[in-house]
Amino acid sequence: MKVHEQFAQALLEHGIDVVFGLMGDANLAYLADYMDAGGRFVTAAHEANAVGMGDGWSRRSGRIGVVSLTHGPALTNALTNMVEAVRANSQLVIITGSTPLEPTHFQRMDLSATALTAGAGFEVVTKPENAVRHLNRALQRTVAERRPIVLDLPIWMLDAEAGKQRAVAAPQWPAPQVPDIDALDEALGLLVSSPRPIILAGRGAYASGAKEALIELAERVGGALATTLWARGMFDGHPSNIGIYGNLAHPVASGAIGEATCVIAFGASLNPLTTYRGELTRGKQIIQVDSDPGRFGWFIGVDVPVAADAKATAVAMNEALAEIEHEPVSSWVSEVQAALAARNPRDDFQDLSKSDTIDVRLAALELNEVLPRQRTLVHDVGRYIRGSLTYLDVPGPAHIVGMGAFGSIGLGLGGAIGASVAAPDEVTLLAVGDGGLMQYFTELSSAVREKLPLVLLVFNDGAYGAEYDKLESGGANPEYSYQIWPDFVDVARAMGAQALSVRNVSDIAEVGKLAANLEGPLLVDIRLDPTILG
Repeated sequence: MKVHEQFAQALLEHGIDVVFGLMGDANLAYLADYMDAGGRFVTAAHEANAVGMGDGWSRRSGRIGVVSLTHGPALTNALTNMVEAVRANSQLVIITGSTPLEPTHFQRMDLSATALTAGAGFEVVTKPENAVRHLNRALQRTVAERRPIVLDLPIWMLDAEAGKQRAVAAPQWPAPQVPDIDALDEALGLLVSSPRPIILAGRGAYASGAKEALIELAERVGGALATTLWARGMFDGHPSNIGIYGNLAHPVASGAIGEATCVIAFGASLNPLTTYRGELTRGKQIIQVDSDPGRFGWFIGVDVPVAADAKATAVAMNEALAEIEHEPVSSWVSEVQAALAARNPRDDFQDLSKSDTIDVRLAALELNEVLPRQRTLVHDVGRYIRGSLTYLDVPGPAHIVGMGAFGSIGLGLGGAIGASVAAPDEVTLLAVGDGGLMQYFTELSSAVREKLPLVLLVFNDGAYGAEYDKLESGGANPEYSYQIWPDFVDVARAMGAQALSVRNVSDIAEVGKLAANLEGPLLVDIRLDPTILG
């Protein structure tokens, strides 16, 4: 058996039933074997989006994503998306291959240096009979190191005899960490003495299965429940749930955050978006529970760090509080619950729609009502998210994928395609700006080819919105940020997608009708006024 045949077989034995990528000399042999044996290869128009697809698929499915690229420019094309996946701690293996053993080969480059530049790990197959051994290792490392691993399977090995290979070994996940008793006691002492605590859950809390334990903890200490953006929906339906903690909080949540005296964060990094660069945690006592001690004190100062699993810590806290029959020290949470019950999202803002443009907040509210409730939401980055993400609901944390860990626009479409492949029985929504869409618009053809139930919500203000704000605040002409794009509806239709334009509320009902019976992607061009910040 040749190495390319053995490698394809090992991928399938690992349960890897979908690979994303783009074919080239370094991977076409084993990809052909993989597909011949029943594997699914989802091809991209550009290598950057192939990595984005694998990243989005992994985040939505909770499994290790696998991407296959050729060498040289294939890996450099993918660099930005690799950094995004690294910053998001994605479980991803990116398979590439060194060029032939010819020092003048025009696509030669240092693969390990490229991986290092992105912050990814690097693994190289050392000899033909070790191909499976290194695949096993790459899959184990992405779990253990919580970052993507670049696996180099050199092209010259592919036609070599595989010999006797090591057996496929499934990666093992680390066991939950139990909190240190002294740290637990210190955290509890601070928490139970606080009259207005907030229990804040991040994606790490969701991943550990801490939901019920955190709800119980909030009820025992009289605290409000909140989440980061990436854990959105975790506490939906609970009367104490204020929703997103951070710069996307709604007015009632912002009021509760301002009043809080203590925040205990579980599996949340407390980054500048969550804390608004420390403004939303200033003057409060902060407890941070995280399995990664490297997170403590990086973004903001922490009063009590607890290095442990979120669920294990919450359970231990509940047991301790039950033992002493602790009761909340104030009735503050009742006031929060009353304000939440009385909130009408339409009262959050003044509608600034015009005759041919719609307020981004109103558009999001109306779309939220007409689009299927069972959905995944993938978002790119840009000014529009300030008005849209607050009002687009998701069923739970597994259903939101944020392609913005590196702050690059344009990564959302690749991520949305991967997420849609991971959840084919529900609609995937992509919230993207006009500038972000234009960066990789060609990738829509991949979604059409795969017939994915994908709705692209293009918040189109005809400008680079963040740059508009900065030019204006700096005293320069903000119109320098304006752009002239092709008609998105025409381009999408030319690629084989459905498409329509939204300029006012009356146009949105048609979006719901089309989204209810998708046989492929739908692009919705939502026209905004660039002069309105939203």
